[in-house]
Amino acid sequence: MRVLFPYNPLNEKEADGPFNDEYLQLKEKGIACSLFDYDALAFDESRPKPRLDGGDTVLYRGWMLNPEAYEKLSVLVNKSGGKMLTNTDDFIKSHHLPKWYEKVHEFTPETIFIENEEDIVSVAEKSGWGKFFVKDFVKSNYSDRGSIANSPIEVEEIVGLIRQHRGEIEGGIALRRVEDLIGESEVRYFVFNGKPYSPNGVVPPLVCEIATRHKVPFYSVDVVQRTDGELRIIEIGDGQVSDRKNWEATVFCEALVENF
Repeated sequence: MRVLFPYNPLNEKEADGPFNDEYLQLKEKGIACSLFDYDALAFDESRPKPRLDGGDTVLYRGWMLNPEAYEKLSVLVNKSGGKMLTNTDDFIKSHHLPKWYEKVHEFTPETIFIENEEDIVSVAEKSGWGKFFVKDFVKSNYSDRGSIANSPIEVEEIVGLIRQHRGEIEGGIALRRVEDLIGESEVRYFVFNGKPYSPNGVVPPLVCEIATRHKVPFYSVDVVQRTDGELRIIEIGDGQVSDRKNWEATVFCEALVENF
């Protein structure tokens, strides 16, 4: 097993940004790690250092990749004689909301998926919902405007902001029914090889249930409490591109090492 991190453009001997803590701790624990040029993926290059060994199974830990970029990375790893722990199909199963939604639909807000943007307003009108949480298949709107639309016309406005700030709409548009959630109750969990891990050692039964349903090598699960006390899944994401959020780097690395 080898962990592949993007390097810091200002210092190619360290991992970029928040990933350097993980890089240093994993190396200290004897885990093989390599650094690569994240920006070079656009040119079908990666130039990992140290070079990958034939037979390496590679776990990526780094910045967000769309499926096309992830496939490029997979091809480059394969050319080096290795293979990704998570193949591109499994990456998409966690990365794109429609791919995981049906498996856990009763535990997460009701969602309508729209691939043709011209239909956004009419679909929102037909839903009968008073409010909408608007996002593409991966991310919501990060601007100060937020992601809650109070009318179908506002849905169109937020989609425009997502495109403006992210440069693209990835996959399609998802309209999620707004529930009364307690935002400060959100906790991120990780599931590795079917085993759920918690930042504080406590794994709720809901996350254990998700681990039996969503079967890909490594992913994150974001859980929040509704005002009626019920826990709800608000997001599943590929674990390789999910930040640690409320996790200490040491605890996160211990979970990784356990699976190596």
